[in-house]
Amino acid sequence: MDSTKVIKSNTIESLLFFPNEPEFKASNVKSSSTTTLLMAHPNRLANAHVLIFGGTSGIGFGVANMALSYGARVTISGSGQPKVDQKVEKLRSFYPDIPVSNIAGFACDLRDKENMEANITALFEKATEGGKTKIDHVVFTAGDPVGLPQVKEVTVESALAGFTVRFVAPALIAKVLSTGKYVSLTADSSFTLTGGTNTYRPFPGWTYPAAWMGAVDGLVKGLANDMQPFRVNLVIPGAIQTELLQGMLDKIGDEAAKKMARDNSLTNSFGQPEDIAEAYGYLMRDRFASGSFVTCDGGRLLVTPSPGETKSLG
Repeated sequence: MDSTKVIKSNTIESLLFFPNEPEFKASNVKSSSTTTLLMAHPNRLANAHVLIFGGTSGIGFGVANMALSYGARVTISGSGQPKVDQKVEKLRSFYPDIPVSNIAGFACDLRDKENMEANITALFEKATEGGKTKIDHVVFTAGDPVGLPQVKEVTVESALAGFTVRFVAPALIAKVLSTGKYVSLTADSSFTLTGGTNTYRPFPGWTYPAAWMGAVDGLVKGLANDMQPFRVNLVIPGAIQTELLQGMLDKIGDEAAKKMARDNSLTNSFGQPEDIAEAYGYLMRDRFASGSFVTCDGGRLLVTPSPGETKSLG
């Protein structure tokens, strides 16, 4: 074999698993990549532009905070401009040395089905100055309160309600991104969506939320194929102590909340927004991650219920 043979995708496994074969020795093989391991590890979020749908609270706000700590430029979006402005100022207060222009926010109503695509396009126009300054990473953590329809009472409207923001909105965001006007359609850029462990282990009475987020799983896999080499991934949260969950915990009391944490994780705790933000950061930084699902659930899917015990967050 030619000692200067360039590695092809079908021979990398041979290099890994047969390192002692002369033709596969690393010293005899020239890689087609220009990357070298003999360099300082790069901060891939430094100076990157990250746009976060649902960035005014909970997980999305945690992702914005994390990205700024790595030196990224951040744009957050929420349903109302007053709250967006308030959260932009809060983020700026965390990082007073960062130029104020590096932290921006614009409202985008994702519940308006008739104007959703126009609203999304308008947001990207504002965030990129009409496509002049492209976004590197888009994160979707948005949701809306749609209730919890039960099997015996479900209607067409209530069964479909959870798809509007959770599924249709990211589907249309992908459509807008696919034009290439607002992001570079390369492996350097990404779109990260949000799922949930309830899809894989539904709580009693949570049939329809499991279906809504299960559709997002399929969307991510399909988009990763259709938009390649641009990367599309999914973060799957367990019980994260956001404002939404805290409101629920306040109603049940401290002892019941502690029991819920023990019953639904191996860590005997709830996750924090700053914990799960790291999962989104990983998927943005890893340029070889596409179609990937990253779970941050404290081991919830491994928890074994006590005999006869029914666990539920509801």
